[in-house]
Amino acid sequence: MSLGAKRSEYAAYAMRHQGDARRGKSLFQNEKIAACTKCHTVDGSRQGAGPDLFAVGDKFERRDLITAVLEPSSRIAVGYGSTIVQTDAGKVYIGVLHRVTDQWIELLDPNSQRVRIPTGEIVEQQISDVSLMPEGVETTMTLQEFTDLVAYLGTLKQGSKLSSASSAARDEIPPCAEPAKFVSFFDDHVRLDHPVWFGPVPGSNGRFVVLEHFGKSWLVEQQAAGDKQTPFLDLSGVVRPGGATGLLGMAFHPKFHENRRYFLKYQIVQQGQISTVVEEREFAADGNSDSGAAPRRLLNIPSVTQDHNGGCIEFGPDGYLYIGMGDTGPQGDPQGHGQDLRTLLGKILRIDVDHTEYGKPYAIPRDNPFQQTPGARPEIWAYGFREPWRFSFDLETSDLWVGDVGQDRFEEVAIVRVGENHGWNVYEGFSSFADQFRSADAKYAPPVMSYPRRLGVSVTGGYTYRGRRAVDMQGAYIFGDFESRRIWALRQKDGVLSEVVEIGRCPTRVVSFTRSDDGEIFVVGYDAGVVYRLDLEGVDMTPLVVNAIAETSEQGPIPWRFSFTGPADDWFNATFDDSSWSIAPGGFGTDGTPGAIVRTDWRTNEIWLRREFYLPAGTAGLQKVALRVHHDEDAEVYLNGVEIDRFTRWTSGYVDIPLSDRALAALRSGRNVIAIHCRQQSGGQYIDAGLIEYVESRP
Repeated sequence: MSLGAKRSEYAAYAMRHQGDARRGKSLFQNEKIAACTKCHTVDGSRQGAGPDLFAVGDKFERRDLITAVLEPSSRIAVGYGSTIVQTDAGKVYIGVLHRVTDQWIELLDPNSQRVRIPTGEIVEQQISDVSLMPEGVETTMTLQEFTDLVAYLGTLKQGSKLSSASSAARDEIPPCAEPAKFVSFFDDHVRLDHPVWFGPVPGSNGRFVVLEHFGKSWLVEQQAAGDKQTPFLDLSGVVRPGGATGLLGMAFHPKFHENRRYFLKYQIVQQGQISTVVEEREFAADGNSDSGAAPRRLLNIPSVTQDHNGGCIEFGPDGYLYIGMGDTGPQGDPQGHGQDLRTLLGKILRIDVDHTEYGKPYAIPRDNPFQQTPGARPEIWAYGFREPWRFSFDLETSDLWVGDVGQDRFEEVAIVRVGENHGWNVYEGFSSFADQFRSADAKYAPPVMSYPRRLGVSVTGGYTYRGRRAVDMQGAYIFGDFESRRIWALRQKDGVLSEVVEIGRCPTRVVSFTRSDDGEIFVVGYDAGVVYRLDLEGVDMTPLVVNAIAETSEQGPIPWRFSFTGPADDWFNATFDDSSWSIAPGGFGTDGTPGAIVRTDWRTNEIWLRREFYLPAGTAGLQKVALRVHHDEDAEVYLNGVEIDRFTRWTSGYVDIPLSDRALAALRSGRNVIAIHCRQQSGGQYIDAGLIEYVESRP
């Protein structure tokens, strides 16, 4: 059997069986079989060549855990890409970059042993896309042992209660009574490949620029005859794509309507060194593309690793350009970049792009806080950040909101003021992280709130709502999480959290938000390549509790009856006899489909599904019930013979669709039947569904 076929066999088996987590833990610790402890810990007790697996069960779904073990190079954890070093003596070292000084670099080799190499002996240093974790670990285990190991990894979750001195460290965030709606903003024929940023062209009517992660950008113009998509600028041969690097951010000059100037942020590689570039460019006179004139490079900031480069640039209400820079790794910020005022890493920078001084292509605003601090970089406006991926200014208060991506335990959002120290790597959220760079004289500014890995693993900063459509949402800060796709709204007073609720889950991963000229908010969907208008008009922020009426594959293997051949016309009715159909656990699909929890392989063009669930006798009064569905692609769903909805295209995760009054009336005490027909068009495929009920939270 080929390696690929063996992987497929192990993946399919592990999706269809639960496994024994206790046996899996023993395998994890057995150095002769899985040998996981050689590189990994589960409690942060030491630094290994692989990431600490604390809360990995919160971070990844079962399918993703299986893929991570079977194909370790398919998705390398941030900060754990391999570095290859060649010395002048001809020696080659491979490991994970651990520490860097002016005199030496330190790698963790595949056995987690430290290897220190003098800088003067290095002739070449490269970053590799191959994981240090060897392939074929499944060959040392039986199918059941592999499944047990996956089961153990799935139990590594953050506790439901986390100690913190602040009530703003939220363990749970309830959904709201009425969520926001995600409305596709562009016509379906507008095709975007992993967009990361979207914004209106200032002073235009219905013209927008979209940046793609891998270097291309587009101008999209909304016209009566349909949206028109044309190339704007192609930097795909310039930027370093992938992971935390690529074409990441854009900002228009405050006087764009006069000077046509705009600014980009991206990463490049020069002689093996990754650097973050901020440069000025110019629109063409006709406003349809970049002018083609040579750019003016403002900053070229070398990175330590490929990670944590920050993604955002934004002009503040003062007319200066603000730039977010991450610590650039390695994991844990062992060099203390966040606390070191001598480096631009781990900071919010602020520069004047309209003037030059001291031989630099920009000037330093006179009120930048650290100009008189010995050794400090004058560009720094605030510090103590790990990965300030997205930030924005409140149009009314001018508050700067920053979403800072956490290390292992917490994500955070903060209001940042001039000169403040936001704590990394002394603090992660409200909790202490490390003491190496702690200063007795330092004053650390806390975030407005933090949330644990159970709710998300990569915060995406958003905007304070100041639009006119949703009056009740005025002043609420809207933000999300890239991986969990959750969108939240919070309110605060003087930096103190007063309330936060989940207002929806985006159909695809949330890479950034945008604010239109009239204050409305948009969401950039990374995987599906869709820009959504976030319709907040009907949102009711009353917190709710979610009860599962009919569970999905998210909760475990749920048995369905299914058929790959077209059944009789009444197949969707509750009284239909499906006893001749096959039985298998949902969801149904192919491995690799985004957001899918595949427990049964489905590769035909069509599938028909039925499942039963029961409600207690006398069940009545269900009011807010929704279909929780993940479909790829077209699907029609019925409840007791009543059509709930029809869907086209796909989602890259589970979405909740409120039941109509007619569908709600079809629910009954005792036996109920969900019936689904799903059609596959191209690419990945997946179908799973269940029902949930929302009830008001009681104090």
